[in-house]
Amino acid sequence: MSDVERSVLGTLLLEPRLYDEATACGLAVEDFSLDSHRRIYAAMVSLSEKSGIMDLLTLVHFLDTKKDLQRVGDASYVAGLLDGIPERPSIKSYIRAMKEESSKRKLAKAADCAALSLRSQEMNSGEAIDYLTDQMLQVQTGSDEAPAQRVIEFSESTFQTWTAMADRDEDLIGLSTGVSSLDLATTGIREAERWVYAGRTGDGKTNLALQTIAANCSKDVPVGMFSIEMTKESLLHRLWAGESGVDFNHIRFPRRLEPHTRMRIERAMVEVGKWPLHIVEESSIGLSKLLAKARLLIRREKVKLIVVDYVQLISTHGKDEKERLTKVSHSLMALAKDSGIPVIEISQLARPRDGNENHRPTIYNLKESGTIENDADVIVMIYRPVDDRKLKTGEDELIVGKQRNGTTGIEKVVFKEWLRFHGRVSC
Repeated sequence: MSDVERSVLGTLLLEPRLYDEATACGLAVEDFSLDSHRRIYAAMVSLSEKSGIMDLLTLVHFLDTKKDLQRVGDASYVAGLLDGIPERPSIKSYIRAMKEESSKRKLAKAADCAALSLRSQEMNSGEAIDYLTDQMLQVQTGSDEAPAQRVIEFSESTFQTWTAMADRDEDLIGLSTGVSSLDLATTGIREAERWVYAGRTGDGKTNLALQTIAANCSKDVPVGMFSIEMTKESLLHRLWAGESGVDFNHIRFPRRLEPHTRMRIERAMVEVGKWPLHIVEESSIGLSKLLAKARLLIRREKVKLIVVDYVQLISTHGKDEKERLTKVSHSLMALAKDSGIPVIEISQLARPRDGNENHRPTIYNLKESGTIENDADVIVMIYRPVDDRKLKTGEDELIVGKQRNGTTGIEKVVFKEWLRFHGRVSC
């Protein structure tokens, strides 16, 4: 197996352009059995993500800088990785063999750990089963492709699902967005859909997402949220404002609150504390880590909705922002499709080039709009015009800029001081 590992490393040195192909195949540092090879591949990952330059001299210098060159052997060992590599190498077969051996090692290690814990009474049988299930989920490579199905195999179940929708007493078919007019326009957030909530800085993107979360968690629908920009405490303060109807500024500066207002906030705290809401707060998170945690939330906590705040802050390698966002977008779309769990992705809208904030946004204002637009099922954009003094006019809109299976349009709303969007007519 060490020869296969050498071939993979040598191929990447000879043809750095194949790094993306290796990453797409799921190659990871822990797939290498030898510590020296793990260190070399980790160095390749760092170089590719930081500079995109990966040749022999750069790699040797990087290893030397990190005090790893002697640990992997020496410069001649690294150079020897190129020996025997064909001019036009194919890396996929090498990686398949490595992944298979890596999976065997991980499964054997998990089984050994479970057996040891059972013998020492550190785990009971149920805990051991949960542990092994988690390990198998993490090891699973997804290489077993589902066979093609004849239409007759799923026609009846599809018709039954359609019949159930037709017989419902309400128009809402999927999960609620938390905004009644938006629910009516879209019929809700359906299984496996990928939604985008987009807005400019300060327009309430996160608050719209929290409004959606509140509408579902309050009905005992489990939700998982990845917060990369805000702390979990800040999110909680916003949820308290929305549930209590108290001006958010009063929650931010609580020193002189009236007793009855504090009671309202306390009641909201108790209520929100009961919700099946799971928050992952990380100021910097890589794409692969986010996807792994999302899958574990779906399996362990049975979440029915994933919210990511926000997409431009997810880190992954790529030569520029467009390439990075393309990988993130495709991965989130695959997560929704493969798991059947809808994903809401919060995204930035670029400011108008002429500086006029009253330009109504379109999907082309999405940062790197092509990929995000193509992959999304529904795109909702927030528009909050300002007056001559740069103050919000209250004539806010939620613009359905794309709906793959429905119509587009504008929902007139107003953003209240307790951080909720409400239909303008009802206000």
